Amino acid sequence: RKSKLKSKISEILIGLGFLETSSFHLITPEEAKIIKITNYMEVANSRVDYKILRQDLLTPSLRILSENKDNEYPQKFFEIGTVFLRDTDKKTETSVKEEDHLVIVASPSNFTGLKQILDYLISSISLSYELKESVNQYFIEGRTGLVIINKNATGYIGEINPEKLKDWNIRIPASAIEISLEDIYDIFSKK
Repeated sequence: RKSKLKSKISEILIGLGFLETSSFHLITPEEAKIIKITNYMEVANSRVDYKILRQDLLTPSLRILSENKDNEYPQKFFEIGTVFLRDTDKKTETSVKEEDHLVIVASPSNFTGLKQILDYLISSISLSYELKESVNQYFIEGRTGLVIINKNATGYIGEINPEKLKDWNIRIPASAIEISLEDIYDIFSKK
C-alpha cells in the first residue's frame, strides 16, 4: 500500500510539471547551523562532511535550490524520502524513528500557488485537509500554515523566509510544503 501511494503521489506531481529528486539521508554540520538544529544525531566516525541524519526534507531541498540557482526558472521539484527523528517513546533499539516525508518546492512561487498544488494533490488521493495559522522558522510569518490531515498536524506549507533564502544564497523567492506521510499511510491502511 505504501509504495502504491508513493507512486500515485509521484505521478500526480510529475503530471503537474514537478521533477522528482532524491537527496542524501545526511546533511553537513554547516547546514545544521543554518537551520539552527542543535539536538541532531551524528553518524559516528564519518569520514565525509555529510554526517548528520536529516530531520526534514526541506534542508536538502534548499541545498538543491542553492546548487541550481543559476539554472533556468521556474524550478519545481519534490521528494518522497525518509527523515530521522529522535524516538522519545523509546520504541526502537536505536532511539531513532524513521518517517516518510513529502516535500514540494517551487521557485519562484508564493503561498497561494503552492496551496493550489496541495489542494489538487490531497483531493486526488481522496483526502481532505485544513490549514491552521502557525509560525515556523523556515517560513514568512503570516504566509505559512500548519497542514492538518485527519485531525493530526502533518506538516507545513509556506513562503520561505528571505533570511533563510539568503543563508543558502538563493535569490529567487520560493515556497514549500513538507508533510509526513505516516498519517496518510494509516488512513489508507484502514480503507
